[in-house]
Order: sequence, then structure tokens, then C-alpha cells
Amino acid sequence: MEVENYSRILSVEEIAKPANDYNISPSRYIHTGAGDEYRPLAEIARELRDLDDEAKATSEQLNKILSLLGM
Repeated sequence: MEVENYSRILSVEEIAKPANDYNISPSRYIHTGAGDEYRPLAEIARELRDLDDEAKATSEQLNKILSLLGM
């Protein structure tokens, strides 16, 4: 079974081609570098701060609800 960027089924003919020279190294046939995505650190830090603020607000709301229930 082939899985994109992880495995590939090869024929003996393809492996035997002069360009491949019977080399069955995975890096020759599977290219994983194309899907990498990079984001600026400032953007990631801002997103983490926003998520932290959201988590704090959610915790405050939960604590209010729990206090109303006497917990």
C-alpha cells in the first residue's frame, strides 16, 4: 500500500533504470520536504498568548458556574 510522503511501491524495472542504478534508498523515491510550512515566531507567540487568554477566561467562567453550584 502506498502512502503519500511515506511509502511507494516500485517495479524492478524502475529500480534497474540507469538513473536509479538499483538504489532503493527511500530518499530517492519519497520526497517529504515539500509539505513543510514555516510561520513567523511573532505570529506563533501571539497565537499562544490568545489561546492562554481564552483558557483563562474559560477557567473563570467554569469557576463561577461551579461556585453557583456550591462546589
